[in-house]
Amino acid sequence: MPDVTFVVSDVTSAEESEKLERVLARLEFVELVNVDSERGLVAVSYEGGEEELGGIEGAIREAGYDAEPSPGADPDVD
Repeated sequence: MPDVTFVVSDVTSAEESEKLERVLARLEFVELVNVDSERGLVAVSYEGGEEELGGIEGAIREAGYDAEPSPGADPDVD
C-alpha cells in the first residue's frame, strides 16, 4: 500500500482538518488519512497507483486547498 504526504499550507484549524479527512476518507481506495494542520501536512495511505494518487490530489483541490507532494515523497515506493 503506497503512502504519500502532501504539503497543504492553507488548512489552519481543527475543523478544516476534520473536513479534509472526511473528504479523503470517502475515496474508496484511501485506507488511512492524517491531517496535521500545524505542520500543513496530509498523510494518506491508499491502494492503487498514479491514477489514485491523482484522485487524492484532485479531492484535496476540490475541497478548496492547494496541495503538492512533500519534498522527497516518492509515491512509487511500496
